[in-house]
Amino acid sequence: MTTIRKQSIYSSLFTYAGFAIGAVNILYLYPTFFTPEQFGLTRIIGDIALIFSTICTAGALPITFKFSPYYQQHVPKEKNDLMALVFLFIIFTCSILYLLFPYIQPWAIRKFGRKSPDLINYFHLVYPITVSIVLFSVLESFTWIIKKTIISNFAKEFLQRLLITVLITLWAFGFITQFEVFVSLYAYLFFVSSIVLIIVIYRSKIFAIHFKPSTLTKKLGPIMLRFGSAYFLSTILNVIAKTNDTLIIASQSAGGLVDAAIFTIATYMITIMDVPQRSMISAATPQIAMAWKDNDIAKLDRLYKKTALNLLIIASGIMGVIIINTPLLLHFLGPTYKLLPTLMLVMGFSKLIDLGTGLNSQILQLSKHWKIDLFTNMFFVLASIILNYYLTRNYGIVGTAFGGLTAIVCFNLIRFIYIKNIYALQPFSWKNAIAIITATILTASIFFIPLFHQVWIDSILKSIVFILLFGFSMIRMNISQDITDLYRALIKKIVVITHKD
Repeated sequence: MTTIRKQSIYSSLFTYAGFAIGAVNILYLYPTFFTPEQFGLTRIIGDIALIFSTICTAGALPITFKFSPYYQQHVPKEKNDLMALVFLFIIFTCSILYLLFPYIQPWAIRKFGRKSPDLINYFHLVYPITVSIVLFSVLESFTWIIKKTIISNFAKEFLQRLLITVLITLWAFGFITQFEVFVSLYAYLFFVSSIVLIIVIYRSKIFAIHFKPSTLTKKLGPIMLRFGSAYFLSTILNVIAKTNDTLIIASQSAGGLVDAAIFTIATYMITIMDVPQRSMISAATPQIAMAWKDNDIAKLDRLYKKTALNLLIIASGIMGVIIINTPLLLHFLGPTYKLLPTLMLVMGFSKLIDLGTGLNSQILQLSKHWKIDLFTNMFFVLASIILNYYLTRNYGIVGTAFGGLTAIVCFNLIRFIYIKNIYALQPFSWKNAIAIITATILTASIFFIPLFHQVWIDSILKSIVFILLFGFSMIRMNISQDITDLYRALIKKIVVITHKD
């Protein structure tokens, strides 16, 4: 767990720095210099591209993670053909998408033309965004394998958002005067991050571009094909489940792209809770794959419990700060975004449930019972689409949030039951309950404390008080040994630096 903790910490630092930049983009720059329709447009074309990019990877990423330990152990480095096979495959799938794209556009016109007409004019840019995401995703998977997760998170979470800031700044100062030019440049930004990863992988000299099929590929080929085919469908469903809300809002909600922009801001604020999981997944996935290869159930049990507890503690703290600062957010954004507090509260509970159940997806995905992951993803996407469609049409974007909450609860409950019954693994203890109860009591208490009635001062003071009290509670009760050890190591470094001075 030490390696995971170290990589997660450094990755989280870059990710949070990226989120700070992203917060400036989403909470200030976009609302200030773009109309809600223009802002919503950039989010929608990105979500559609994410779905198409998942189709193009077509299960290649799970194959890479699951079988890379076997290639590293049984195939000489200079004859390792895994990377070449994966790249040939995505070139093929991206080419197929290019040929099909003229037939996809009429569907988009029928679906979004009435509520979000601006999307039709820029739908052609979905393809370059798709290709850039596909390339980056594949390169990212190989950086995870070579344990360069910090660099990949830097490129994805920090560099990408910084480039968007630069692009918006050029628009704000009039260097870019046409919105079509802005969106076109936006569509190609991910290629810059991909170049960074290409350089990292090349310099590592761990993978070679070897096109001749190895003996291991010939042996495992049929198994890899079945596994990848199943996960092709599973991953598509998972992405659709995560992006269908904004697509349904754009096509069914009365506000169209304006409602999509409001929902995007709520989603972004809650996604801050996701940062530790993103970093932890990149560090833990190779270890989970190796544990399954070695049939080390004890190691899986430790990973499952520690990741679930650590994610729950950190996410509870982040949600507390977000809820406490909702008055400041409304004061800053104005009455157009009055539904944000309700959206963030409901979506925050959804995220707590998802993070609090740990890395159940990775555990199932890399096990011999990976089909359970497929079937539960199928259930999740169907449930979320049905709930989101019905509730959005009848209750607007608040209905979308409640639809997501219901789907998340059912989805994670089913996975929890399967993992517990099959492997006798479960991520919870009394410490998880104490963490969530403590965060809830502190958040509710501090939120309603009247101070100076100056929203900026109140938000800063309340946030500081909450962070100090919650952090002290977790460390004093030693809820998470990893967090306690991190705190002690930090104090020790401060003492050493102080004595040197």
